[in-house]
Amino acid sequence: MLPYLVSNHRVIRVNWRGHAPNRNYTQDFGVEEQVSDTISLLQALGVKQFYLVSHSHGGWPALEIADKLGKDRVLRLLMIDQIMTPPPKEFAAGLEAMQDPGTWLAARKSLFENWLAGSSNKDVHDHLAYCMGSYGHQMWSLSCKVIAEAYRTHRSPMDRMRAIVNPPSIRHVFSHPLDAPEYRQLHDSFSKAHPWFSYTDLKGETHFPSVEVPQKVCEELEDLIGSGKNPLRRGSL
Repeated sequence: MLPYLVSNHRVIRVNWRGHAPNRNYTQDFGVEEQVSDTISLLQALGVKQFYLVSHSHGGWPALEIADKLGKDRVLRLLMIDQIMTPPPKEFAAGLEAMQDPGTWLAARKSLFENWLAGSSNKDVHDHLAYCMGSYGHQMWSLSCKVIAEAYRTHRSPMDRMRAIVNPPSIRHVFSHPLDAPEYRQLHDSFSKAHPWFSYTDLKGETHFPSVEVPQKVCEELEDLIGSGKNPLRRGSL
């Protein structure tokens, strides 16, 4: 997405603990630490207002940040392809399997196949091989543990949104699950009940719209930024 954003915005990309090129970080961390780290970085950079973008289960810390800072600072939140329902049975089982050293590789392979859904998109295949596939069992196990805990605590991202006292404009853009009209209906009903929420079905192939169709995702972000009152001037994403 970066090439489509840098001409109009300042872009800050956060590396979570253990996600930088140096993978020597071995302590456990979760949503609380991700929120604290992000807010500390924004403070250090002097960023007071911003647009927030999350992918998949990065939505959990994003929603916490939106709740903690309020819509006067988090002006917009674009969430990319996160499971908005309580976790489907197969996904919940996969989260458990990836915490087991004996089953994690098979579980990850199944997850990758689900995310690809038969797509031959080279960028997404490379992303899985060289980025997602570069993490070992420790990070996958921790990630799955944190994600499972988030669903147990909040039930679903939409339930977490409802609990935000002062929500910003939030848009969910996604392609998965494919061929699931009831999932689209859920979004339609939620958007009618909550005027600050909107969604777009990108009609892509994979779980990674930001890699597969980055221009479409950036167009959605710009459209979200342009909706309603927006006190932030160009150059401050």
